[in-house]
Amino acid sequence: MRVVEIRSRRELDSMRERWNALLHTSGSDSIFLTWEWIAAWWSAYAGPSALRVLAAYDGDGTLRGLAPLQEQKHRRYGQTVSTLSFVGDGSNDSDYLDFIVSSGYEAAVLDAYRAHLASDLERGTVLTLNEVPETSPTIEILKMWTDSGDFLRKDAEVSCGTVQLPGGWEDYLKILKPRFRTKIRSVLRNLESRPEVRFRFCETHHQVQRMLPVLYDLHTRRWAQDSMPGVFGWNQKREFYSALSTLLLEKDWLRLSWVEWNGRVLACQYGFAYQNTYFHLQEGFEPASEHVNIGLGLRAWSIRRFLEEGIREYDFLGGFGRHKADWGARVKKSKQIQIAKATYKNIVFCHGSEWESATRESIKKIVPKPILQARQARLERHRRSAVPSLAMPAHHSIADRFRQGLAECYFRLQVPKLARKVRDQYWLSVLPNGTLPKIEWGRRNEPCGRILYYHRVNDDGDPFFPAISTDLFEREIRFISRHYEVVSLPTLVRALDEAAETKNMVAITFDDGYRDNFQNAFPILKRYRVPATIFLATGGMDSGEPLWFELLALTIKKTPAEFLDLEIDIPRRFWLRTQEERLVANGNIFALLRTLPDSERRDRLTEILHQLELHDFSDRKEKMLTWDQVRTMHANGIDFGGHTVTHPFISKLTPEQGLWEVSECKRRIEEELQSAVRHFAYPNGREEDFSDWNQEMLGMAGYEAALTTLWGMNYRSTNRMQLRRGGPWEENAAMFAYKLDWYQLVNG
Repeated sequence: MRVVEIRSRRELDSMRERWNALLHTSGSDSIFLTWEWIAAWWSAYAGPSALRVLAAYDGDGTLRGLAPLQEQKHRRYGQTVSTLSFVGDGSNDSDYLDFIVSSGYEAAVLDAYRAHLASDLERGTVLTLNEVPETSPTIEILKMWTDSGDFLRKDAEVSCGTVQLPGGWEDYLKILKPRFRTKIRSVLRNLESRPEVRFRFCETHHQVQRMLPVLYDLHTRRWAQDSMPGVFGWNQKREFYSALSTLLLEKDWLRLSWVEWNGRVLACQYGFAYQNTYFHLQEGFEPASEHVNIGLGLRAWSIRRFLEEGIREYDFLGGFGRHKADWGARVKKSKQIQIAKATYKNIVFCHGSEWESATRESIKKIVPKPILQARQARLERHRRSAVPSLAMPAHHSIADRFRQGLAECYFRLQVPKLARKVRDQYWLSVLPNGTLPKIEWGRRNEPCGRILYYHRVNDDGDPFFPAISTDLFEREIRFISRHYEVVSLPTLVRALDEAAETKNMVAITFDDGYRDNFQNAFPILKRYRVPATIFLATGGMDSGEPLWFELLALTIKKTPAEFLDLEIDIPRRFWLRTQEERLVANGNIFALLRTLPDSERRDRLTEILHQLELHDFSDRKEKMLTWDQVRTMHANGIDFGGHTVTHPFISKLTPEQGLWEVSECKRRIEEELQSAVRHFAYPNGREEDFSDWNQEMLGMAGYEAALTTLWGMNYRSTNRMQLRRGGPWEENAAMFAYKLDWYQLVNG
């Protein structure tokens, strides 16, 4: 046998036809050894590795063997070792790797490889052959490589799960346990009976390009539930899947299935059909829809299609557990083999992990159990903190702590007094520009105004009804009154219109009209002589009832239910077992309701309140301002504006509904105050919450300006029906001051 090394991608590409022809004559024929798999893998993962494919030719020049190897450097336990491993190993994508040898030529080809690699092994290179099927004829031959006492060999086994499929769907169901069989039938029947549900396989390149990003997203979000990152955060992984999918689709080997609900994909499963076997590699599903067993339904549908196609084995690949056994999987083994010269360095490299594990186990036996439990708890917290979760508060990073320290110094050392002149007279622009930002600055030449907004001001500390504490509110107002020109909202708008002089103004506003604005905020505003505007949702004031989103929050807070199932866009289950889960559910349900036409929002809210069975809303009654309180504040310089009657998302109203909400609100306030109402604040106020026709409607109702919650500064050129508003809502006054001054300077 003559052995030739293939070391370049060009040489590898030239082998394409001969490669797969040889593979089909070998006892190791699998998808993971096809030229397509090897080429795609090498394109994505090669990195610092060197290609060293060994091609073995007999005396007639016929290709009889291929050893798809790569050479790498590994550092472990202070030792750097060269290794030769299969192309495909190391990324957790490939199984059933092996030498590719024509049947009957195994001994001759492997003898040739041994002779060719003798010098590598003599220099200390470690031959690392992972994921070799236990049925491979090469395993027995490799044992002879270490007959000499100068070589060491380390073997390990890896379990895989595979199902031998019968001829039809009903026969397949019979091999499953009765309870699981019943579950599959029920889930599949339920999904297929719904007209909004559709199952599909990718058949075109366009479909593949559409579905791969969906797979990445669903996979990542599913694992985020367990505070794990998933695998697709690695760019090389995505590159590999993209390249591989294109190649396998051309060969009709790709099997990427999905199920969608009203056009939205809820689950994907990614694998291959090769030589009458389906290999399942990855999957992902919508976590919110887990309760309808969407992933289970997709697998059942896919298996039924595979049976129709003539597939006779469903291979789950690496690992084995109950979730595979339920589907009828049985264990089969792969081998992990290491062969190396028995040097000290190689012995440490090959056996170091075993020694480390044994040492850990020995230590566990002598260390007190409470210490081990505390260490495990620390590791678990560290693992969870590595993956963002809506249900968990973010940990403050070193950078966060540094910024907080910087803000404290800024605040305590009276820097705001020194910064005010610069901040008021000049502007700074910091824009992304490659590695270094592009910085521009100039003198202010027109008036500008920042509008801050608040809602509740109290010390209840109720996360379902968030509020700024009375103490923090006073500290912020004190800072603003000392370091800014605080004006009323009408004054700010008038100054922008007139543009008479260069002013840098701030106005204070409140939304909704909570009673604590009178009880807690109003005395502070009077103390520091700060004007403000309160935008009133008049329906809650007149009825004494909570606004609709407060009804939602109170119900989710107090319901005895442990979950809520909704089908607004897709089937979703909202867990309510802990306060954290309830807070997340409240935010997510609010976001869903935000997308609906107003009539449907009302119907859905009624449905939610009915499902959660809470009928006592007394905790949130009489929380809005009274008209007597409004008149008292108005007599002391507080201005009032419109905020609708029922606090809907006005972009989701019909024109008739919208005009009534803004007009009736205005009429009611003017009736009580005997004073014109000129300004309006959009409920919620993001871009999706108002539209062009809303602005025209406000003009028809007699409003002169309207406020959003879009962040930014206001200028002469700012649309008066889209005035910017916001605030650096921080947990302490120092960071508030620091950020407010910065935002004022950078003209944001």
